[in-house]
Amino acid sequence: MSPILAALIRSAFVPAAILAGVLFLAGKFGEPFRARLQVIAIALTFVIGNYLLIGRLSFPPTDGAESLSYAALLLAGFVLIYPGGKPSYFARIVMVLILGALVLFHLRNQLLGHPVHQRNLLAFFCLGLGLWSIFERNSHKVNLLTLVGLPLITAIGLSFILLFNASASYSQMVTILCAMFGAMAVLAWIFPSLLSKAAMMPFLSVFVVLIMAAGHFYLDVNPWKMIWLSIPYFVLWIRSWLPFVPKSPLLEFLALAALSLLPLGYFLYNSYVTAGPLY
Repeated sequence: MSPILAALIRSAFVPAAILAGVLFLAGKFGEPFRARLQVIAIALTFVIGNYLLIGRLSFPPTDGAESLSYAALLLAGFVLIYPGGKPSYFARIVMVLILGALVLFHLRNQLLGHPVHQRNLLAFFCLGLGLWSIFERNSHKVNLLTLVGLPLITAIGLSFILLFNASASYSQMVTILCAMFGAMAVLAWIFPSLLSKAAMMPFLSVFVVLIMAAGHFYLDVNPWKMIWLSIPYFVLWIRSWLPFVPKSPLLEFLALAALSLLPLGYFLYNSYVTAGPLY
């Protein structure tokens, strides 16, 4: 078996399968206890998967990859405080600032003294806060499968973009997130009543942007590529303005996924063509 495939099975697919079982069992409880149990399971799955992938989890973290594990735990703590899924706008602002500072701390000397980096920091801050707000406002306007499936498309695209920029380790780290989102999507389709939107919402929105920011600042990925990767979130935002979307959960997801994939697939293909050697 290929070492890359073995690493993916060990760090992504096995933890995601276990996560699906834990989310199913935790779904038997009522809110807000369900949200607290499920967000702990989601955060720990990413932390364990990331540890199995990179083989370390130091404290304090020594690089951006380790910092992302602590960011996942911090998000879990945030949901434990706000299990209803509707924190104040100020609380979300503070959390996004703390998450960004945690993940990018090792680059502080480079970032704070450069006007272009400061502009990009502001852009990622607004993107993370904006997508979190979009999720909160649209969580009751679309079915749960769509709410999970569209960020899964963005995460898959992000994994490819990081791979095209010759970072297999970061790409595999995003694959852990993709596997987790995939497990959530299966449950959202079969047992939607067992999942807590409050537990999933931060990971489906701001956490994805956090990895985008790490990809830009640590790997020098063009930030405009992240705008293209956000197309599924844009489709989620305009969902209520689209009159032709089917009402069936699966058909709604497939229709909106197709709408997202048309421009995103073209962008990913062009990125692949111009990427050069991947390793």
